[in-house]
Amino acid sequence: MVALRYLAPKIVQFVFVIWATYTVTFLLIHLLPGDPLLAALSVKGGDATATDPESLALLRAQYGLDGSLWDQYVGHIVSALQGDLGVSIATGQPVGDMIARALPNTVSVALLALVLGVVTSVVITYFAYIARWRWVRTTLLQIPPLGVAIPAFLSGLVLVSVFAFGLDLLPSSGSRSPLSVVLPAVTLALPVGAIFFQVFSAAVLEAMASPYVFTAVAKGLAPRTIFARHVLRNSLLPSITILGLLIGYLAGGTAVVETVFSRDGIGRLTVDAVLSRDSNVIQGIIIVVALVYSVVNLIVDLSYGIIDPRTRAKLSGTSVARAKDEAAVEL
Repeated sequence: MVALRYLAPKIVQFVFVIWATYTVTFLLIHLLPGDPLLAALSVKGGDATATDPESLALLRAQYGLDGSLWDQYVGHIVSALQGDLGVSIATGQPVGDMIARALPNTVSVALLALVLGVVTSVVITYFAYIARWRWVRTTLLQIPPLGVAIPAFLSGLVLVSVFAFGLDLLPSSGSRSPLSVVLPAVTLALPVGAIFFQVFSAAVLEAMASPYVFTAVAKGLAPRTIFARHVLRNSLLPSITILGLLIGYLAGGTAVVETVFSRDGIGRLTVDAVLSRDSNVIQGIIIVVALVYSVVNLIVDLSYGIIDPRTRAKLSGTSVARAKDEAAVEL
């Protein structure tokens, strides 16, 4: 029962985020001036767009835009629960198939960017922690925030100019070569690593002022040993919460990166869908992104039950005093 009380709010939040995201997206699309179908067809066909009532009625039925607003809302929800995200107005292809083709390219870039950003942040913080001179530590701590200050499109163009056109080491665009993922991932890793660094470095500074660190220093342990055994784990625990937010940032950042590097992916598909006013594709992409975002946040919340001894105590019914003893032992 204790575990159920802990899991139930997380699952309810998971479902609510997906439903709220879909509802807001649906309302925004239908609150825009003009008819969504006519707007998409005008972008697709220009002046040659058929506007007779019979043709429009058939097209509305084909794309799931017939009936009242409530009927469309409920119909799209039921279809999405069955795995049917509708048909693209611009291409006539199933939205699910379009997303399935684009998703692997985006996931490869996002995962590599996340790994590069997190690892780089931890390494820079480690060298800043063991640095003997204060100016070295201050300099290292000031480097990562530049990743947020520099726009992704600018850093991407610089990387292309240097490593693709200048040194001819990596592909400048496309997604056919295995190495084509490197430059987009590095471009996206700069702001991702900077965001993670701000949270992680603050947690490290807080852990450095903890009693168990003073005790370790008094015992004569080396700084690298103190960082690896005591500071790192206790600093990563609060930093895990930022991972869910980074997934949302990666979903938005891929739109810029995939456009700059001419890669096929979710971001570029979203840009094309917005330009063509393809409401079905826009809704499908947002539902998938919201699902991924909610799953990651749910995993992060549940991971606290494994990482944090205090949360484990709540789930197992262990006393608070015993949980503190377990935490002290693990430190």
